[in-house]
Amino acid sequence: MADKRFTPWVVLKMYRSVKEIVLSFVILVILHSHVSNCARVKEFVGEKVATCTNANTEKFVMKFPGSLNYTLGSNIARFYGNFSVTETVQEPLEFIIITNRCTMDMKTCELFNKINLSNICRYINDEKGLWASFFKSLEPDLRCPIKPGVYKFENSIIDLSFFTNFPLEGYRWQASLKLYSKTQPKKELFCLSTQNSMRWVKKP
Repeated sequence: MADKRFTPWVVLKMYRSVKEIVLSFVILVILHSHVSNCARVKEFVGEKVATCTNANTEKFVMKFPGSLNYTLGSNIARFYGNFSVTETVQEPLEFIIITNRCTMDMKTCELFNKINLSNICRYINDEKGLWASFFKSLEPDLRCPIKPGVYKFENSIIDLSFFTNFPLEGYRWQASLKLYSKTQPKKELFCLSTQNSMRWVKKP
């Protein structure tokens, strides 16, 4: 007696079901591959980091090479080489960051933000702070008050992925990073000029 569970109609339905499952699986694999290939992430692009050129450049207490030696990839900046400090740097200090937003063709720029920070030694000496690992990566360690000497970058890394949280793409960003001694008369100790942008790249 024939098994009614495997009539031609039932077998055909089973065949169609299996075929649909296989086809659905293939489609999902293709879609996943397509989405993976098309996935994009933001990448921070450092176009320039150099000592500012102004009337005080030759008088800077903290002297960097004209253009800092660094590499940038996957939002990680790695610094190489060294810089020198010609006299003791101590409080009262003031760190100023001035940011300009420019069009990609650099035809127009406008002031975007200005940040003033004080009590700088508190950040430098904070062993659990955001910048602690960077300051400790220098040889010798950078501690406040900062003593005269030559400081070498040793596996000095800064993670810039934090900036990908902001809508920075579509512009070029110029910034001046300035450190001042507030002891009268006020004195500019160093100034770095940077130019950066943000872009979308395909995720590998």
